[in-house]
Amino acid sequence: CMIKTVILIILSVCSPLFAQMNLSDLTQQTRYLVNDTITSRSRFSTTTIEGWINEGQKISDVKSQCIQRSYIFTLSTTTIYYQMPDSFITAYRVTRDSLAIQEMTPQGLDGRSAQWEDVSGLPTYYFINFSSRTMIGFAPHPTVVTDTATIKVDYLSYSNDLTTNSTTYPFNGSTDLYAYHYSLSYYAAYKASIIDERYEKTKAYLEIFTSMAQMMKETCMQRPNYRPSLIGKQ
Repeated sequence: CMIKTVILIILSVCSPLFAQMNLSDLTQQTRYLVNDTITSRSRFSTTTIEGWINEGQKISDVKSQCIQRSYIFTLSTTTIYYQMPDSFITAYRVTRDSLAIQEMTPQGLDGRSAQWEDVSGLPTYYFINFSSRTMIGFAPHPTVVTDTATIKVDYLSYSNDLTTNSTTYPFNGSTDLYAYHYSLSYYAAYKASIIDERYEKTKAYLEIFTSMAQMMKETCMQRPNYRPSLIGKQ
């Protein structure tokens, strides 16, 4: 595949040792890709390019599923739905006092009991109502202090937005993802090429960006010499 060959060349040149790029570096690289390097005649403002780079980072986060975080809170007897952090994409594991609990859909809970929303007690399930998407609920829900617990939500996350701070790097600065910083300039170049009506470059840049996000997904959870036992293996 030609695109994969191009990506391998990019990654071999931009090894993790040298691929660390901040927002200024990525903006400069984007201008190079779209031939917009003459300061006095720039076609695209720095603010516009920076917006595209941060947009690309969010799309890469969703495609690669590499960025993960945890959110810990205590259940309340007066709260049914709990707001997740702004960085929340989706939960993949939830524990109640260190005990994993299952996810159910509201429709699945309907199948168990038509009045499950009125049932109180120690939570055994969690659910996400897609009318909100960033709020999590529990069934049963606690109404007395003895049914409260500490909840830990492990979730797929968006990276922090890149800023002009020279020490802010893509993908929350994870060192094992340095080699993929470069991909964000290809997303920004893809957006610029649409405006320039350079459709061959548009297609090529988008394919490179998409393929690099897929490569991130395939490699970001790998660890050299890591040999987990069959217990707990996914």
